[in-house]
Amino acid sequence: MQTLVILAHPYSKSYCHALYQRVVQQLEGAGHTVDRLHLDAEGFDPVMRGADLAGYARGQSADPAVAHYQARIDAAQQLVFIFPIWWEVMPALLKGFIDKVFTNGWAYKPSKHGVEGRLTHIERAVVVTTMNTPKWAYRWLYGDAVQRALVRGTLCKCGVRKVQWVALSPVSHATDAKRQAWLQQVGAMFGA
Repeated sequence: MQTLVILAHPYSKSYCHALYQRVVQQLEGAGHTVDRLHLDAEGFDPVMRGADLAGYARGQSADPAVAHYQARIDAAQQLVFIFPIWWEVMPALLKGFIDKVFTNGWAYKPSKHGVEGRLTHIERAVVVTTMNTPKWAYRWLYGDAVQRALVRGTLCKCGVRKVQWVALSPVSHATDAKRQAWLQQVGAMFGA
């Protein structure tokens, strides 16, 4: 299976990087073809500028990298997103990626009932997040923003039928043993 693994964390010694390395290792060990997309290392510009927005409704972008990223998603059967939750949402790097790359006519098409998803070739998407907010607080006090915005509001809406979200928290107070256990848990999702 062709898998695109998207990392949205700029710090190379972060726990997200350790998760990214483990996921890639597990996928490759299981015989998957892996396309590694490290947004910061690739210098992705997340800012949606006026020129980008002018062509957005027509599925166009002023950023030449957008077509390249769309081709990488088109080639994948599985997407994996790895990122921290900062201030209860995804980092601007990933939000900008979604804003600029998931264009009208490519990721979705407007319909009478909202949108018609066009990423139906994606068999599975997995969202792996780290955060310091306890899961119960994230859900009940802060509205489960990643579930609402990325899982249901973007991936499912764009036609991805199976989406899993693994929320690891609180990372700041996790012991080394707990972090190792999480690495094993997440890695095991990609071992078959």
